[in-house]
Amino acid sequence: MAWHEIVSRVQETIVAVEDVLKSRKYAAIFAISSILFFIVLYFLTLATTTGYSMRIFIEMNGANYAAFSFLSLAAIALLFGLYSALLVHKTQLRAKSKASGAFGLTGFIGSVFSAGCPMCGAYLFGLLGMPLALFFMPFKGIELRVLTIILLMASIYFVAKSIKKCENCG
Repeated sequence: MAWHEIVSRVQETIVAVEDVLKSRKYAAIFAISSILFFIVLYFLTLATTTGYSMRIFIEMNGANYAAFSFLSLAAIALLFGLYSALLVHKTQLRAKSKASGAFGLTGFIGSVFSAGCPMCGAYLFGLLGMPLALFFMPFKGIELRVLTIILLMASIYFVAKSIKKCENCG
């Protein structure tokens, strides 16, 4: 696949997303779900630190890790909010795409499991009996966040593509 084709597909996706977010209803869904999901990820990340302390999290993991960790969580929350708004719009158009749903669900699950402190353990890994799972990963769980971002971007692409097809057919 040539670069110009990739750029063209990305531009089409951006146009589809912009068209959906022009509606106040879908913009509100995007904003509310992004904020709520970030709050959930924030608390899951700090769940294993004493008193949900950001200071302790930074002392344990370093400023660079903490900064990248929360920036990646913010990116995941924004992508999830965008995915949610697009999915609601697509559902109302009654278009179905199994690929977009699978990527979105996988991205959601990945983001919830990657939220946590690698030193004390991710909250959900602890519930499964693997409290230090992030600590033993080469990049202390950052790779899960990057994979989650990729999966959510793929789900947004597929949902936007199916919305465009549905609008063109209807």
